[in-house]
Amino acid sequence: MSDLNRLAQIVVERSAGLVLYARQWLDAASAEDVVQEALAALLMERREPDNPIAWMYRAVHNSAIDYARSASRRRRREQNVAMMRREWFESTADSALDAQVAEAALRRLPVEHRQVVVLRIWGELGFAQIAEIVQLSVPTVHERYVSALAQMRSALEKPCKSKTD
Repeated sequence: MSDLNRLAQIVVERSAGLVLYARQWLDAASAEDVVQEALAALLMERREPDNPIAWMYRAVHNSAIDYARSASRRRRREQNVAMMRREWFESTADSALDAQVAEAALRRLPVEHRQVVVLRIWGELGFAQIAEIVQLSVPTVHERYVSALAQMRSALEKPCKSKTD
């Protein structure tokens, strides 16, 4: 039996135990991913480790810890950004635009239309630039922009309850 076949057999025999081992730090899907990466790394080694079984468990351990830390950092970053996120529109006392209604109107647009509006108004881009970004023709981008503004205008012109009602 060649070294590669022997390693493949070890991998097949030990994979369930390795996944269980990785689950100490990760959910099931992530544990399986980490094990697959570790086993692929083993098969890519130039020289077979002296003790491939111990090598696999060590590799899974290290990868699982790294993966868990990375996921934790990503969750914290996403939570911080979400908490710091300002609303799309800001209401002021003298504003004729209700920020919540405007944001809701923008959110109701189809993604393709909303993207064009955001790029045009907040990105301050021209239609040719937007067309290049979204990979559409300039007339199509213009049509989406005009349609989106009409939809938003309709939503914003509807009478809304005052905050004192």
